Amino acid sequence: MAPDARACIFESPFGAGLALTDDRLDIAEAVLAGAWRTLRAAGFGEAEVQALFDQIADRPQDLARRLRRMANSGL
Repeated sequence: MAPDARACIFESPFGAGLALTDDRLDIAEAVLAGAWRTLRAAGFGEAEVQALFDQIADRPQDLARRLRRMANSGL
C-alpha cells in the first residue's frame, strides 16, 4: 500500500476494524454496481434492489453466513 493511500475503517461482522484502501473501495463499488445492474436486468425493480441492499446492510451477519455456506458447498 502506498504511504499516501487513504484507508477507511469499517466496523461490521465482515471484519471489525477492516481497513480498505481507495483501490479496494473502487473494486468493492464496481462489484456492488455490477450486482445492482444484474438484479435490474433480472427483472427486479429499482425499489426492490434498494430494499435488498438495505436488508443486507441491516443484517450483514445473515449474508455472511449464507455466503460461507455457499462457498463451502462448492457453488
